[in-house]
Amino acid sequence: MIKNGISAFVHERRCNDTHAAEPYSGLADDYHTLLGDLAEHTWRVGVLPEAAQIRPRRSAVVVDLGAGTGIGGRLLATHMPSLTRIGVDRSPAMLALATNAYDRTLLAPIEALPLGEESADLMLSGFDTLNYLPIPVLGQCLREVWRCLRPGGWLIADLSSPHLLRRHWRDHSEVQELRDGTVHWHHRYEPAMDRCVSVVERRDAANTTCWTETHIQYAVDADQLQELAAAAGMHVERVRDLERDHYSPSAFTHVWTLQKKAR
Repeated sequence: MIKNGISAFVHERRCNDTHAAEPYSGLADDYHTLLGDLAEHTWRVGVLPEAAQIRPRRSAVVVDLGAGTGIGGRLLATHMPSLTRIGVDRSPAMLALATNAYDRTLLAPIEALPLGEESADLMLSGFDTLNYLPIPVLGQCLREVWRCLRPGGWLIADLSSPHLLRRHWRDHSEVQELRDGTVHWHHRYEPAMDRCVSVVERRDAANTTCWTETHIQYAVDADQLQELAAAAGMHVERVRDLERDHYSPSAFTHVWTLQKKAR
C-alpha cells in the first residue's frame, strides 16, 4: 500500500464530487480509514521512541515535516505535551484536517521551509515523507533542516527501504475492501528513475471510480542518505529497522536519527 508524504501527484475527481483537484484532495477524506492505523504504528514504534531517547527540553519546538492529517501531531500532544508543535505540509486538503493537532500549521513544501534560522529544536518526518522527494530535492530539504535547527538539534525520519520499492513493489497490486466500495493499489518500480510509481483508485459500491491519485517514491540507499546528510551538515547518529533495534537492508522501513553539526 502507499504511504503518506509529499508526492509527485496526478489527481482526478469523479462520483459527483465537486471538490477542486488539488494534492491529496481524494485521499485526504479516506486517509484515516485506509492508512491511519499503519501511519500511527510507524510513529509509535519508530519516530516517537527515537524522539523520547534524545529527551528534548520541555519547551522545545518540534516541526512535523509532511504533517498530513495530523496523526503525528496528535501523538506528540499525548506523549510529549509540553512541546510546541508545528505541522508543515504542501497539501491544503490534508493540512485542513490537521489544524487541531498542532499549535501552528504551515502550508509549504518541506524543501523550502517558511521558518527562521535556528528556530526549531527537533524535526520529525513520519511515514516515509522523505521518499517522495527526488534525490536533489532531498538534499535541499536536509539543508533546510540544518538551517532551521538550533545547534545540536535533531531530525528523526523513517524511510521506505530500497528493498521495498525496488523488489517488493516492483510490480505489485492489491485490492482493499471497504464497507462502501474498494480501493485498488498498483505499484510499479521504474529502474531508469530509481523510483516506485503507485496508483491508488477509490471505487464506490457500484464500482464507479470516485478518485484516482498517483504517488511517486524514490529509492534512497543508506550510503546515499549519509552522503546527503553530511553535505547538509547533519551527522547520522543511528539507523535501525522500524521493528528492530538493528539495521538490515531487507527491512521495509528504516528509522534515521540525525543531529545538526556545527560548521
